[in-house]
Amino acid sequence: MKAFSSFLLILLLFNSCKKTTAPATVTPVTPVAPVTPVQPTVKPELKTADSTVEINETVSGTKEAERLAQNFRASDFSTTGFYLPAFTPMEIEVTQINGNRLPTLLVGTYSRYQSKWDPTSHTLNNGINTITDASGGIIYLRFNNDNPSSKVKVKFIRGMKPIPYFQLGKTLQADWVKMIDNITDVPDVQLVGKKTIITFSLANAKVYKNDDQEALIRKADRVIAIEDSISGLIGTDPIDQPNVHKYLMTESDHPGYFMAATFYRTWYGSTTGGVPSILKADNLTWGPWHELGHMHQQGAWTWSELTEVTVNIYSIAVEKAFGITPTRLTSQNEWNNTATYLASAEGVRNYNASSTSVWVRLCMFQQLKLAFGENFYQELHRQARRETIKPTTTDAKMRWFMLKACSISGKNLSIFFKKWGMNLSSQSATDGVHTDIASLGLPAPTQDLTLLKD
Repeated sequence: MKAFSSFLLILLLFNSCKKTTAPATVTPVTPVAPVTPVQPTVKPELKTADSTVEINETVSGTKEAERLAQNFRASDFSTTGFYLPAFTPMEIEVTQINGNRLPTLLVGTYSRYQSKWDPTSHTLNNGINTITDASGGIIYLRFNNDNPSSKVKVKFIRGMKPIPYFQLGKTLQADWVKMIDNITDVPDVQLVGKKTIITFSLANAKVYKNDDQEALIRKADRVIAIEDSISGLIGTDPIDQPNVHKYLMTESDHPGYFMAATFYRTWYGSTTGGVPSILKADNLTWGPWHELGHMHQQGAWTWSELTEVTVNIYSIAVEKAFGITPTRLTSQNEWNNTATYLASAEGVRNYNASSTSVWVRLCMFQQLKLAFGENFYQELHRQARRETIKPTTTDAKMRWFMLKACSISGKNLSIFFKKWGMNLSSQSATDGVHTDIASLGLPAPTQDLTLLKD
C-alpha cells in the first residue's frame, strides 16, 4: 500500500511537469530591395581661365598711338576670363616678379553697357587685395608704362566667377560648348585671339554656340593683319611694328549706335542690328572691317571731311585680300557716280563739300591705289609715322597729303587734284600747294588717273 502510494505520487508529479506547446506561427518576411547608393553630382571639367597668371608691363595705348600716328588708342589691357558680380568682395593676390610697378584692375567692358560705358579702375597693391565693385563686370588688367620693365604674378582667389572663355590655340570647340551649357551665372562671354578680343552676351553665345568660334576669331585676327599690312606695319624698323595691343570688339546695349569705334574699343549694337556681325565668321564683313579701320586711321592726312572716307582704304584692302568681287565701289555704282562728279563744271567740283558723297571721295583714294599699288599707302603711313611736326589744320593736312602723294608716286599730280576739286580754304592756299608741287620737278602721269576704276 505504501509502495503504490509512492508510485502514484511520482506519476502525478511527472504529469504536472509536462507543458502543452502550441504549434509555432511563421510570419512571412517581405523581401527588401537592394539599396542603390546615391551618386554624388559630378560637375563637368570646364577649361576656363587660369586662376594664376603672369603679366608683363607694356607701353600704353597712348604711347602706341603716338608711335603709329593713329587717331585712336588700341585696347591696352589684358583679359582674365573672370567676372566680378556687383557688390561681391573679391580677393586677389599680387606678387612682384620684376620692377616696382603694379597693374590696375579694370571691372567692366568698354561700351558693353550704356549704364557703365567705361570700366571702373581699382588700384592693386602687393599681397592680398580685396576688391568690391558697385556694378560689376568682366575683369581686365591694365599694366602700362612708357618704359615698361615690370612683371607680376596675379592669383585670383575667391569672389570672382569664370566666364565662357575661348582662347585661340588653347580652347577647343567642344570645350566652348561645354562652358556655354554649364556656366549660367554670368551675363557675358569672351573670345581672345592674337590681335582681337570679342565680347558678347551669354544669351547670344547660346544661339551661336555650335558655330566655329576658332574660325571667327581667326578671321578677326586676319582682318587686323591685312589692315596692318596696308598701313605699312612690316619690316624690321621698330617704328613700323604692329600695335602691341589687341583690339576689342564688343556687343553693346546702347540703342543709339549700330556700330562705332573710339579709344580702346569698337562696339556693335544689340538692339540696332549690329551685333550679329561679330557673332559668326560669315557675318564678319564690311562693318567690322570699317570699325577696325577707324582704329588704324592716321591724323596727318585725315581731315574732318575724311573721317568716314579714309577709313575705307582699310576695308577695301580686306575686301581685296578676301577676293570679294564685284567690289563694293562697283556694286554700289560709285564709279558711275564718280564719273558724273568729275564731269561737272570746274567751279562746281568741290571735294570737301557735303554734297560730295563719302563714296565718291573714296574713289579718289582708290584711283591712287590703282595707279601706284598698295605700296603707295604703305609708304604714306610710314612717312606719317616719321613726321616730327604733324599737321593739325585742314589746310595743313590737305597740303601734306597732296605733296606726299606726289613725292611717293614720283609724279606731278596737280592736274589730278584739280580735276577732283581739292580746294583748300582759300584760292591763295590752293595755288600755293600747286606751286610747291611744281617745285618738286616731277613728271606728269602718262595716263589720266581720273579714268581709273576697278
